[in-house]
Amino acid sequence: MENLYEVKPAKVIKVIKENPITNTLVLKLKDQEKFEFLAGQFMQVGIPGFGECPISISSNSKDSKKQFSLTIRTVGNLTEKLNSLKKGDLAYVRGPFGNGFPEVEGNLVIIGGGCGFIPLRTVYEEYKNKKNTKIQVFIGCKNEDTLVFKKQLPSIKQKHELNLIMEDEKLQGLSSGQGFITDLIKKKKIYKKAKVFVCGPDVMYKFVVKELLVKGINPENIYLSLEKRMHCGVGVCQHCAIGPKYVCKDGPVFPYSFLVKHGYFK
Repeated sequence: MENLYEVKPAKVIKVIKENPITNTLVLKLKDQEKFEFLAGQFMQVGIPGFGECPISISSNSKDSKKQFSLTIRTVGNLTEKLNSLKKGDLAYVRGPFGNGFPEVEGNLVIIGGGCGFIPLRTVYEEYKNKKNTKIQVFIGCKNEDTLVFKKQLPSIKQKHELNLIMEDEKLQGLSSGQGFITDLIKKKKIYKKAKVFVCGPDVMYKFVVKELLVKGINPENIYLSLEKRMHCGVGVCQHCAIGPKYVCKDGPVFPYSFLVKHGYFK
């Protein structure tokens, strides 16, 4: 039986600087060939003496037997310590935990606000080369200093539809204007027969979903990741309860219909 509390050392094999406060750590476990995960799942990652925290996996699940990536924004002592790690250093991980996004048969719409594109990158990587699947990517952030995966955005724009908007500035050749992500959704034609995956700040969700419904998107096709609400990872502390479910154990991905039923949008 798997021990959910077993901590495993993971060696840093590469560090990618995404922006001034965000790094991607490419990690490898001793028994990496046994590791697998679903897009949307997360790891508990920590450093002895600093604690641990939940971090969404940001790499392609098809590469899970070789390595996996955690993209970490510095917001406190632990994340600052994690982002100080260099190649060859060790982080300590548990997981993966939670469930993932549902499978996509058809078109896909990805909407990421702030650092919400981090777990959605996994979804994009899995489906970017799938035949007969068109992908729309919507990204909203404050400015270039908070943008993640900037170097990969030109290839996304070349292959699929990329819509990028920032509150404070425009990005030459990439951004679709200046403002909020809802401004983008209002003026763009959204694929109606598509799965729609959303991740970002809680405050963003009701406004994004409202615009999607106005556009005629089927509510049954909308899924939201509540990855920012996770705590212990195994449903023990009960801080993340929504109705009968726990975000860390049963989520972080939930269908829109479930969240409405249990009062998330009140």
